[in-house]
Amino acid sequence: MTGTIIPLRLKRDEASALAGFDTLATELLAEGRAPNLSVARFDAILTKLRGQRVELASVLADLEARAPSCDAPIEAINAELRDGAREGLAQINLFIQQAETCRTTAERGLLPG
Repeated sequence: MTGTIIPLRLKRDEASALAGFDTLATELLAEGRAPNLSVARFDAILTKLRGQRVELASVLADLEARAPSCDAPIEAINAELRDGAREGLAQINLFIQQAETCRTTAERGLLPG
């Protein structure tokens, strides 16, 4: 693969992407599952990230379980996909660590909520 396709979010879709987090955060707060709005927002973000991690881990498991195809170009693509999935999982794990740190800070009341 020589190029990467990155889907770009349209400007009009930005509000709806953030609104999804705020909707979930509001629900968590209303249900008493978060002490303040900042913590609820981080919980919503963490829920999304953990879901994405599960999905990507499933894709990686599928790629790793594939039998060799005996076709060099396909093998090269599969190797690149595996590497990309591993890299993506590492990035998601970093985001989760950072969000958990921010959540802890927000829970201690050190961030405005």
